[in-house]
Amino acid sequence: MAGTLVVQTAFLGDLVLTIPLLRELKRARPDAPLTLVTTPLGAKTLAGQRCVDALVVFDKNGNDRGALGLLRLGREIRSHAPGVTLAAQRSARTGLLALLSGAPVRIGFEGAPGRFAYTRKVAWDPAAHAVRRYLALAAAAGGDPAGADPRPRLEVDPAAGERAARLLLDAGIEPDKKVLAVAPGSVWGTKRWIPEGFTAVVAEAARRGLAPVLVGSEAERELCGAISAAANVPAANVAGRCGIPELVAVLSRAVALVSNDSGSGHVAAAVGTPVVAIFGPTVTAFGYTPFGGENRIVERSGLPCRPCDRHGPAVCPLGHFRCMREIEPERVLAALDEVLAARERRGGV
Repeated sequence: MAGTLVVQTAFLGDLVLTIPLLRELKRARPDAPLTLVTTPLGAKTLAGQRCVDALVVFDKNGNDRGALGLLRLGREIRSHAPGVTLAAQRSARTGLLALLSGAPVRIGFEGAPGRFAYTRKVAWDPAAHAVRRYLALAAAAGGDPAGADPRPRLEVDPAAGERAARLLLDAGIEPDKKVLAVAPGSVWGTKRWIPEGFTAVVAEAARRGLAPVLVGSEAERELCGAISAAANVPAANVAGRCGIPELVAVLSRAVALVSNDSGSGHVAAAVGTPVVAIFGPTVTAFGYTPFGGENRIVERSGLPCRPCDRHGPAVCPLGHFRCMREIEPERVLAALDEVLAARERRGGV
Protein backbone atom coordinates (compact mmCIF):
# COMPACT_ATOMS: atom_id res chain seq x y z
CA MET A 1 0.00 0.00 0.00
CA ALA A 2 1.22 3.50 -0.84
CA GLY A 3 2.32 5.39 2.22
CA THR A 4 0.84 8.23 4.23
CA LEU A 5 2.79 11.47 4.62
CA VAL A 6 2.02 14.19 7.18
CA VAL A 7 3.61 17.64 7.11
CA GLN A 8 3.83 19.38 10.49
CA THR A 9 6.73 21.82 10.79
CA ALA A 10 5.24 24.23 13.34
CA PHE A 11 6.26 24.58 16.98
CA LEU A 12 6.74 21.81 19.53
CA GLY A 13 3.27 22.25 21.00
CA ASP A 14 1.60 21.97 17.60
CA LEU A 15 3.49 18.76 16.93
CA VAL A 16 2.41 17.19 20.21
CA LEU A 17 -1.20 18.14 19.51
CA THR A 18 -0.90 16.40 16.11
CA ILE A 19 -0.10 13.02 17.71
CA PRO A 20 -3.78 11.88 17.86
CA LEU A 21 -4.03 12.52 14.10
CA LEU A 22 -0.91 10.43 13.46
CA ARG A 23 -2.24 7.63 15.65
CA GLU A 24 -5.64 7.63 13.92
CA LEU A 25 -4.06 7.59 10.45
CA LYS A 26 -1.99 4.58 11.49
CA ARG A 27 -5.13 2.84 12.76
CA ALA A 28 -7.08 3.63 9.59
CA ARG A 29 -4.22 2.69 7.22
CA PRO A 30 -2.21 0.08 9.17
CA ASP A 31 -0.44 -1.30 6.10
CA ALA A 32 0.61 2.13 4.85
CA PRO A 33 3.99 3.37 6.14
CA LEU A 34 3.47 6.70 7.91
CA THR A 35 6.11 9.36 7.33
CA LEU A 36 6.20 12.65 9.20
CA VAL A 37 7.90 15.77 7.86
CA THR A 38 8.88 17.92 10.82
CA THR A 39 11.54 20.17 12.31
CA PRO A 40 14.79 18.96 13.92
CA LEU A 41 13.17 19.47 17.34
CA GLY A 42 10.05 17.64 16.21
CA ALA A 43 12.10 14.69 14.97
CA LYS A 44 13.82 14.40 18.35
CA THR A 45 10.42 14.49 20.05
CA LEU A 46 8.82 11.71 18.02
CA ALA A 47 11.87 9.51 17.46
CA GLY A 48 10.93 6.03 18.62
CA GLN A 49 7.22 6.79 18.95
CA ARG A 50 5.15 3.94 17.55
CA CYS A 51 2.69 6.13 15.65
CA VAL A 52 5.35 7.08 13.07
CA ASP A 53 7.36 4.79 10.80
CA ALA A 54 9.77 7.33 9.31
CA LEU A 55 10.83 10.91 9.99
CA VAL A 56 11.98 13.48 7.44
CA VAL A 57 13.71 16.50 8.95
CA PHE A 58 12.99 19.92 7.49
CA ASP A 59 15.45 22.44 8.94
CA LYS A 60 13.46 25.39 7.62
CA ASN A 61 15.44 27.97 9.62
CA GLY A 62 18.83 26.43 8.89
CA ASN A 63 20.21 24.17 6.16
CA ASP A 64 16.89 23.88 4.32
CA ARG A 65 16.12 27.59 4.25
CA GLY A 66 15.00 29.06 0.93
CA ALA A 67 13.90 27.66 -2.41
CA LEU A 68 16.81 25.24 -2.82
CA GLY A 69 16.11 23.68 0.57
CA LEU A 70 12.45 23.31 -0.32
CA LEU A 71 13.29 21.57 -3.59
CA ARG A 72 15.76 19.24 -1.87
CA LEU A 73 13.16 18.28 0.67
CA GLY A 74 10.61 17.80 -2.10
CA ARG A 75 12.86 15.22 -3.74
CA GLU A 76 13.33 13.43 -0.44
CA ILE A 77 9.68 13.16 0.45
CA ARG A 78 8.76 12.14 -3.10
CA SER A 79 11.13 9.18 -2.67
CA HIS A 80 8.76 7.88 0.02
CA ALA A 81 6.09 7.58 -2.71
CA PRO A 82 3.13 8.64 -0.57
CA GLY A 83 -0.36 7.91 -1.78
CA VAL A 84 -1.87 10.39 0.66
CA THR A 85 -0.31 13.59 2.01
CA LEU A 86 -1.87 15.58 4.83
CA ALA A 87 -0.92 19.16 5.65
CA ALA A 88 -1.37 19.72 9.38
CA GLN A 89 -0.08 23.25 9.14
CA ARG A 90 -1.75 26.19 7.42
CA SER A 91 1.00 27.79 5.39
CA ALA A 92 1.88 28.27 1.74
CA ARG A 93 5.15 26.39 2.28
CA THR A 94 3.22 23.40 3.64
CA GLY A 95 1.07 23.46 0.52
CA LEU A 96 4.16 23.47 -1.68
CA LEU A 97 5.57 20.48 0.21
CA ALA A 98 2.29 18.62 -0.24
CA LEU A 99 2.43 19.34 -3.97
CA LEU A 100 6.09 18.31 -4.19
CA SER A 101 5.31 15.02 -2.45
CA GLY A 102 3.68 13.78 -5.63
CA ALA A 103 0.80 12.18 -3.72
CA PRO A 104 -2.38 11.89 -5.79
CA VAL A 105 -4.44 12.67 -2.68
CA ARG A 106 -3.46 15.84 -0.84
CA ILE A 107 -5.50 16.90 2.18
CA GLY A 108 -5.40 20.28 3.90
CA PHE A 109 -7.50 22.98 5.48
CA GLU A 110 -9.98 25.21 3.69
CA GLY A 111 -8.85 28.81 3.56
CA ALA A 112 -5.21 27.97 4.26
CA PRO A 113 -2.55 29.81 2.22
CA GLY A 114 -1.50 26.41 0.86
CA ARG A 115 -5.01 25.41 -0.28
CA PHE A 116 -3.98 25.63 -3.94
CA ALA A 117 -2.20 22.29 -3.48
CA TYR A 118 -5.01 20.27 -1.90
CA THR A 119 -7.29 17.83 -3.70
CA ARG A 120 -9.46 17.48 -0.58
CA LYS A 121 -10.15 20.37 1.78
CA VAL A 122 -11.29 20.11 5.39
CA ALA A 123 -13.03 22.86 7.36
CA TRP A 124 -10.98 24.66 10.01
CA ASP A 125 -13.12 25.07 13.12
CA PRO A 126 -11.79 28.10 15.03
CA ALA A 127 -13.89 27.20 18.09
CA ALA A 128 -12.45 23.68 18.45
CA HIS A 129 -9.34 22.60 20.32
CA ALA A 130 -6.33 22.19 18.04
CA VAL A 131 -6.35 18.42 18.68
CA ARG A 132 -9.87 18.23 17.19
CA ARG A 133 -8.93 20.46 14.27
CA TYR A 134 -5.95 18.27 13.36
CA LEU A 135 -7.96 15.08 13.86
CA ALA A 136 -10.58 16.36 11.41
CA LEU A 137 -8.06 15.85 8.60
CA ALA A 138 -8.19 12.08 9.18
CA ALA A 139 -11.72 11.76 7.82
CA ALA A 140 -10.60 12.57 4.28
CA ALA A 141 -8.01 9.77 4.57
CA GLY A 142 -10.45 7.12 5.81
CA GLY A 143 -10.12 7.81 9.52
CA ASP A 144 -12.77 8.37 12.18
CA PRO A 145 -12.08 11.65 14.00
CA ALA A 146 -15.15 11.33 16.22
CA GLY A 147 -14.22 7.86 17.43
CA ALA A 148 -10.47 8.43 17.73
CA ASP A 149 -8.68 8.76 21.05
CA PRO A 150 -8.00 12.53 21.25
CA ARG A 151 -5.35 12.37 23.97
CA PRO A 152 -1.81 13.26 22.85
CA ARG A 153 0.55 10.65 24.27
CA LEU A 154 4.33 10.48 24.35
CA GLU A 155 6.20 7.37 25.40
CA VAL A 156 9.29 7.70 27.59
CA ASP A 157 12.38 6.19 26.03
CA PRO A 158 13.93 3.87 28.68
CA ALA A 159 17.49 5.00 27.93
CA ALA A 160 16.43 8.66 28.13
CA GLY A 161 14.69 7.87 31.40
CA GLU A 162 17.95 6.56 32.85
CA ARG A 163 19.85 9.62 31.65
CA ALA A 164 17.20 11.92 33.15
CA ALA A 165 17.37 10.08 36.48
CA ARG A 166 21.15 10.54 36.58
CA LEU A 167 20.79 14.20 35.66
CA LEU A 168 18.34 14.80 38.49
CA LEU A 169 20.47 12.86 40.94
CA ASP A 170 23.54 14.90 39.97
CA ALA A 171 21.44 18.02 40.60
CA GLY A 172 20.61 16.82 44.11
CA ILE A 173 17.14 15.39 43.41
CA GLU A 174 16.85 12.03 45.14
CA PRO A 175 14.53 9.38 43.59
CA ASP A 176 12.00 9.69 46.44
CA LYS A 177 11.53 13.45 45.99
CA LYS A 178 8.31 14.86 44.55
CA VAL A 179 9.50 16.90 41.56
CA LEU A 180 7.72 20.09 40.57
CA ALA A 181 8.82 21.03 37.05
CA VAL A 182 8.91 24.75 36.29
CA ALA A 183 9.32 26.08 32.74
CA PRO A 184 9.61 29.90 32.80
CA GLY A 185 10.70 30.38 29.21
CA SER A 186 9.04 30.84 25.83
CA VAL A 187 10.13 31.70 22.31
CA TRP A 188 7.74 34.67 22.50
CA GLY A 189 8.71 37.44 24.92
CA THR A 190 5.25 38.43 26.12
CA LYS A 191 4.28 34.81 26.77
CA ARG A 192 6.73 34.75 29.68
CA TRP A 193 5.22 35.37 33.09
CA ILE A 194 7.36 37.73 35.16
CA PRO A 195 10.45 36.15 36.79
CA GLU A 196 9.34 37.40 40.22
CA GLY A 197 6.20 35.31 39.88
CA PHE A 198 8.09 32.13 39.08
CA THR A 199 10.53 32.90 41.90
CA ALA A 200 7.66 33.06 44.41
CA VAL A 201 6.22 29.78 43.14
CA VAL A 202 9.59 28.00 43.32
CA ALA A 203 10.24 29.27 46.85
CA GLU A 204 6.80 28.29 48.15
CA ALA A 205 6.88 24.90 46.42
CA ALA A 206 10.15 24.09 48.18
CA ARG A 207 8.67 25.13 51.51
CA ARG A 208 5.80 22.72 50.86
CA GLY A 209 8.20 19.82 50.45
CA LEU A 210 8.36 19.71 46.66
CA ALA A 211 11.64 19.62 44.73
CA PRO A 212 11.57 22.39 42.10
CA VAL A 213 13.32 21.54 38.83
CA LEU A 214 13.64 24.33 36.28
CA VAL A 215 13.57 23.17 32.67
CA GLY A 216 14.10 24.91 29.36
CA SER A 217 16.45 25.42 26.45
CA GLU A 218 20.09 26.48 26.59
CA ALA A 219 18.93 30.03 25.82
CA GLU A 220 16.73 29.90 28.94
CA ARG A 221 19.40 28.55 31.28
CA GLU A 222 20.37 31.99 32.57
CA LEU A 223 16.72 32.89 33.25
CA CYS A 224 16.20 29.61 35.13
CA GLY A 225 19.39 30.18 37.11
CA ALA A 226 18.33 33.68 38.11
CA ILE A 227 14.94 32.43 39.30
CA SER A 228 16.56 29.60 41.27
CA ALA A 229 19.04 31.98 42.90
CA ALA A 230 16.38 34.56 43.79
CA ALA A 231 14.14 31.88 45.34
CA ASN A 232 17.00 31.04 47.72
CA VAL A 233 15.80 27.44 48.19
CA PRO A 234 17.17 24.12 46.94
CA ALA A 235 16.15 24.00 43.27
CA ALA A 236 17.70 22.20 40.32
CA ASN A 237 18.36 24.03 37.05
CA VAL A 238 18.56 21.52 34.18
CA ALA A 239 17.75 24.01 31.41
CA GLY A 240 19.96 23.34 28.40
CA ARG A 241 21.33 20.17 29.97
CA CYS A 242 18.84 17.69 28.58
CA GLY A 243 17.51 17.01 25.11
CA ILE A 244 13.88 16.46 24.25
CA PRO A 245 13.86 12.71 25.13
CA GLU A 246 15.30 13.54 28.56
CA LEU A 247 12.84 16.42 29.00
CA VAL A 248 9.99 14.00 28.30
CA ALA A 249 11.38 11.72 31.00
CA VAL A 250 11.86 14.55 33.52
CA LEU A 251 8.31 15.78 32.98
CA SER A 252 6.94 12.26 33.36
CA ARG A 253 8.68 12.09 36.74
CA ALA A 254 7.13 15.39 37.94
CA VAL A 255 3.96 15.61 40.01
CA ALA A 256 3.04 18.76 38.05
CA LEU A 257 4.43 21.42 35.71
CA VAL A 258 4.07 25.18 36.06
CA SER A 259 4.72 26.85 32.72
CA ASN A 260 3.77 29.58 30.31
CA ASP A 261 1.68 28.94 27.21
CA SER A 262 4.53 26.96 25.65
CA GLY A 263 5.51 23.59 24.24
CA SER A 264 6.63 22.18 27.58
CA GLY A 265 3.03 22.23 28.79
CA HIS A 266 1.90 20.08 25.87
CA VAL A 267 4.77 17.64 26.44
CA ALA A 268 3.88 17.33 30.13
CA ALA A 269 0.21 16.70 29.38
CA ALA A 270 1.21 14.06 26.83
CA VAL A 271 3.03 12.05 29.53
CA GLY A 272 0.17 12.39 32.00
CA THR A 273 1.62 15.16 34.16
CA PRO A 274 -0.90 17.87 35.12
CA VAL A 275 -0.09 21.40 33.99
CA VAL A 276 -0.68 24.84 35.44
CA ALA A 277 -0.29 27.06 32.38
CA ILE A 278 -0.07 30.85 32.61
CA PHE A 279 -1.65 32.67 29.66
CA GLY A 280 -0.93 36.33 28.95
CA PRO A 281 -1.25 37.77 25.42
CA THR A 282 -2.90 34.60 24.09
CA VAL A 283 -6.26 33.17 25.15
CA THR A 284 -7.74 29.72 25.60
CA ALA A 285 -10.20 30.34 22.77
CA PHE A 286 -7.34 29.89 20.31
CA GLY A 287 -7.54 26.17 21.11
CA TYR A 288 -3.94 25.55 22.16
CA THR A 289 -4.30 24.74 25.85
CA PRO A 290 -2.62 21.57 27.19
CA PHE A 291 -5.12 18.82 26.40
CA GLY A 292 -6.96 17.25 29.33
CA GLY A 293 -9.39 18.18 32.07
CA GLU A 294 -6.89 18.00 34.92
CA ASN A 295 -4.86 20.95 33.66
CA ARG A 296 -5.47 24.49 34.88
CA ILE A 297 -5.14 27.83 33.09
CA VAL A 298 -4.30 30.99 35.02
CA GLU A 299 -4.94 34.26 33.21
CA ARG A 300 -5.84 37.92 33.76
CA SER A 301 -9.41 38.21 32.50
CA GLY A 302 -11.22 41.38 31.58
CA LEU A 303 -8.46 43.19 29.72
CA PRO A 304 -9.74 44.69 26.46
CA CYS A 305 -6.28 44.32 24.88
CA ARG A 306 -6.32 40.51 25.14
CA PRO A 307 -5.55 38.78 22.89
CA CYS A 308 -3.04 41.09 21.29
CA ASP A 309 -1.41 38.56 18.98
CA ARG A 310 -1.81 34.99 17.75
CA HIS A 311 1.52 34.01 19.30
CA GLY A 312 2.54 36.86 21.58
CA PRO A 313 4.78 39.73 20.45
CA ALA A 314 8.30 40.31 21.75
CA VAL A 315 7.12 43.24 23.91
CA CYS A 316 3.74 44.50 25.06
CA PRO A 317 2.32 46.75 22.29
CA LEU A 318 0.82 49.07 24.93
CA GLY A 319 3.82 49.03 27.23
CA HIS A 320 2.02 48.00 30.43
CA PHE A 321 2.18 44.16 30.20
CA ARG A 322 -0.82 43.94 32.53
CA CYS A 323 -1.82 40.52 31.21
CA MET A 324 1.21 39.03 32.98
CA ARG A 325 2.13 41.57 35.64
CA GLU A 326 -1.32 41.35 37.22
CA ILE A 327 -1.24 37.57 37.72
CA GLU A 328 -0.43 36.99 41.38
CA PRO A 329 1.69 34.01 42.50
CA GLU A 330 -1.09 33.10 44.94
CA ARG A 331 -3.42 32.30 42.04
CA VAL A 332 -0.81 30.08 40.42
CA LEU A 333 -0.17 28.29 43.71
CA ALA A 334 -3.91 27.81 44.23
CA ALA A 335 -4.17 26.20 40.80
CA LEU A 336 -1.18 24.02 41.65
CA ASP A 337 -2.92 22.93 44.85
CA GLU A 338 -5.96 21.94 42.80
CA VAL A 339 -4.06 19.73 40.37
CA LEU A 340 -2.02 18.11 43.14
CA ALA A 341 -5.17 17.40 45.16
CA ALA A 342 -6.79 15.81 42.11
CA ARG A 343 -3.69 13.73 41.50
CA GLU A 344 -3.62 12.60 45.14
CA ARG A 345 -7.28 11.56 45.01
CA ARG A 346 -6.52 9.19 42.20
CA GLY A 347 -3.39 7.91 43.93
CA GLY A 348 -0.85 9.68 41.74
CA VAL A 349 1.19 11.53 44.38
